[in-house]
Amino acid sequence: MSTAHILVVDDEPHTRTFICDGLSALGIADDALGVSTADEAIAEISRHIPDLVITDVRMPGLNGLDLARYLRQTYPETKVIVVTGYSTRDIERTALALSVTALLKKPFGLDTLGEIVRKALNSNGHTGKSNSEIAPLSVEPLERQVSILKRDTGALWVGLYTTTGQLLAHSGFDDNLDRTVDQILLPAWPAQIAHFAEQGGPCFLFIDRQPHDIYLSSVGIDHCLTLIYDRRWQISRMGTVWLTARQSAQEMARIVQHSLKTS
Repeated sequence: MSTAHILVVDDEPHTRTFICDGLSALGIADDALGVSTADEAIAEISRHIPDLVITDVRMPGLNGLDLARYLRQTYPETKVIVVTGYSTRDIERTALALSVTALLKKPFGLDTLGEIVRKALNSNGHTGKSNSEIAPLSVEPLERQVSILKRDTGALWVGLYTTTGQLLAHSGFDDNLDRTVDQILLPAWPAQIAHFAEQGGPCFLFIDRQPHDIYLSSVGIDHCLTLIYDRRWQISRMGTVWLTARQSAQEMARIVQHSLKTS
């Protein structure tokens, strides 16, 4: 695995460095190469064909899906992970049509990055359902429900996680926070909330992590709902948040169960 040649394509230096350094820290690739545009990536690929390309969607010039299309046509054996800070039906449909290995949504932590990259490198070929390794659920209804919850509660950021810390859907941007979501939330929280729910039923937890107010709610026994407020200029009423989040969690649990039954 350490000999894998990985090319990272992202016009944001911070994200590009995070992925390259993360792959090294995880022992996956010691010399992952980062470039800022799809044109630079194509030039590099012509010199050295990579085993895996990790590319952002939104970039100047050719976007990540254009690059994925080029790779499918020219270097079909190269695996492709598409990274996006937002997800629409069109992006998911295009990624599926291009048989990308995975669709990875920001924000994500090192554990998630490592899991997805290892699966991509170990996968045999490309299948139409390969991006379901990331989110085998119906994403659109979950994102709609998360967006409604953010609107109704006034939270800065709302996200739905699996017990392994994988972000399935979210509403809000890191730009609204003084730190990234990964710096505010502890990776172990989703699994802990799910464990409490499995042992004693639906669970709702408030965490004082100054300057942020954080609310965690179980969604079934396999998922965790997270709401973030900034107490310096927001007033969050626990009772209102609890009631609204509880109702939303019940609906999300229903969506998750329905998706699993029909997948």
